[in-house]
Amino acid sequence: MKHQHRVAAIVLAGVVGAGGAAVSPALADQGHRPDAQAPAAPAVAAYPRGKVISHGRLAVRAKPTTMSKRLRWLQPGQVISIKCWVKGQAVHGDSKWYRLPAMKREYVSAHYIKIIKGKVKHC
Repeated sequence: MKHQHRVAAIVLAGVVGAGGAAVSPALADQGHRPDAQAPAAPAVAAYPRGKVISHGRLAVRAKPTTMSKRLRWLQPGQVISIKCWVKGQAVHGDSKWYRLPAMKREYVSAHYIKIIKGKVKHC
């Protein structure tokens, strides 16, 4: 293992010493620099999460209604991200539909989703 660190240090020194392209701090061996810090993780918006609780597969719709075009299916137990909620056609008395964070608009009836992380806000 020590040999690999020496080779990496020599190669890095040769690139920097030759006036080559700068080496990213993330590529440098941080084990030999006491002042080194791990690169910060990029900030990502974390969406609330929900679990499909239907007995069979659940249709993902283009609009918040059961008459809308079916885009794909979700499986029972599947965990999904949820962007926000809207009011739509009532399903078993529940008129809330969850919008999924896809490029195109996708909706699932909230009646079949159990929120397991976060709070879903209105769209």
